[in-house]
Amino acid sequence: MKNEARPNPFHVLGLSPDADRDTVVARGRELSDLADTEERRALCGWAVRELLGSPGTRRVHELLEVPGAAYRDEEWEDFARRHRRRPANTKALKRAAEELRTADFDLAAILGLVLDGLLEPPPVDLAEGVRAAPVPPGPGDPPLEVTDVLFG
Repeated sequence: MKNEARPNPFHVLGLSPDADRDTVVARGRELSDLADTEERRALCGWAVRELLGSPGTRRVHELLEVPGAAYRDEEWEDFARRHRRRPANTKALKRAAEELRTADFDLAAILGLVLDGLLEPPPVDLAEGVRAAPVPPGPGDPPLEVTDVLFG
């Protein structure tokens, strides 16, 4: 008789229902080695036996598994629980950090970059200029003479 309190074996192992026999065995070994309690180790062993035992039992578990289930959040929680300790001593880092001084910056290089950006012309779309010309280009005299522009 099946114990209804146990979760789906695919959920226990964090595998998709299309996982093959070798993947189930490898994942079961990995989780058993990482298990922190005997209860979790026994649960992993049960899940492997359920999936590798009778094909009918595996089929029932495949049908009961939610399609497209992802166990990434649970893996992240397990990782966070195992590695609670911070990897660096933040107090020591804070003491070692100094405030930036003006000597830390190369002002000539910064000004050069700013001026290069200001002096670079924007990209020009000539086709748009021809389409939106104040006077359509074509044959004939120009509407303005040079003297009109210079002397009004």
